[in-house]
Amino acid sequence: MLKRIVTAIAILAVLFGCVFGLRSIYFQLADILTVLVFLGVFEMYQAFKRAGYRPIPSALILGCVVAFPLTYFFMADGVMLTLAVTVVAALIVFTLKHNLGEAKPQTEEEGGETADSVKKGYSLNDMFATVFIGIYPLSLFMLFLPVNHSEAGLLGIMLVIAVPVMTDTMAYFTGMALGKRKLCPQISPKKTVAGAVGGVIGGIIGALIVFFLFDFSSAMSVFPNAGSMELIPGNLYGSLGLYIALGIVGGVLSELGDLAASWIKRKAGIKDFGKIFPGHGGIMDRLDSILFMLPLVYLVFAVSGIC
Repeated sequence: MLKRIVTAIAILAVLFGCVFGLRSIYFQLADILTVLVFLGVFEMYQAFKRAGYRPIPSALILGCVVAFPLTYFFMADGVMLTLAVTVVAALIVFTLKHNLGEAKPQTEEEGGETADSVKKGYSLNDMFATVFIGIYPLSLFMLFLPVNHSEAGLLGIMLVIAVPVMTDTMAYFTGMALGKRKLCPQISPKKTVAGAVGGVIGGIIGALIVFFLFDFSSAMSVFPNAGSMELIPGNLYGSLGLYIALGIVGGVLSELGDLAASWIKRKAGIKDFGKIFPGHGGIMDRLDSILFMLPLVYLVFAVSGIC
C-alpha cells in the first residue's frame, strides 16, 4: 500500500508540474502525454495478443505516428482522421497480406482457407481488435489536445485529472473502510458497492475543488495558461450545478472505465497492463478512468462553445 501511495504522489507531482510549470517554457501537458500514447497502445496490443488475437502492428504504429500532427493541426477532426488512417491502413494490410504472395487458399473439397493461409493472414477478429485499439486508447487519448488547446485548457485538464483521481481515491478508501457487498466480483473481486458510492462522492469533490479554484475564487488566474475561467460565464450558481453534474457523471464514467479495463485484463489473463509504475501497473492501468472522462469534458466544452 505504501508503494502505491508513493507512486501516486509522484505521478500527480509530474502531472501538476506539467500543468503549472512546463507550459511556461513552451511545453504543454498534452504534448508530453501524447508521447505516452505509444506505450498505451503497446500495452493494449500486448493484452490482446495474450487473449489470442493478432492486432495489426503496422497500422497501429502508423496511427500513433500521425496522431499528434493530425490532432494538433485539426483538433477534434484530427482525432477522427487518426482513427480513419488507422482503420484504412489495417484494412489494406488485412487484404493484401491475406491475398498477395501466398498459395491458393482453397482445399480440394470445400474451397476454404488452408491452414497456411490462415496462419499467414489476419482474421476478422484480428482486424476488429486493431480497430478497437485504434479507438481505445489511441483516439480517446488524443482528445487531450482539443481539450488542452481550448479557451479553457487548464480548466479542462484539471477536470480530466481531478475527477477521476478523487473518484479512485475515495472508492479505494471507502471500500476499505465500509465495503462488504461486492460490486462486480466476476470482474474485480475487490470492488464493493460502498466503494462505488464513495467514488461518485469523490468525483463530486474533485469537481467542486476545480469549481472553487476557477469559477468561485479565480485563484488559477495567476497562471498564464488559465484561459477562460468559467464554465458558464456570469452564472455562478448555474456553473456550480454543472460542476456537480460533471462530478456525478464523471465519477460514474471513471468507475466504469476502471471496470472496463479490469475486464479486458481478466479476459487477457493478466494482472496489470504493464510495470512502469510500481504498485500501479502500466500506463493503461493509470489512464483507464481518465480516458472515459475525456469525452465528457470535451462534450461539455463543445456544447458550451469553449472548444
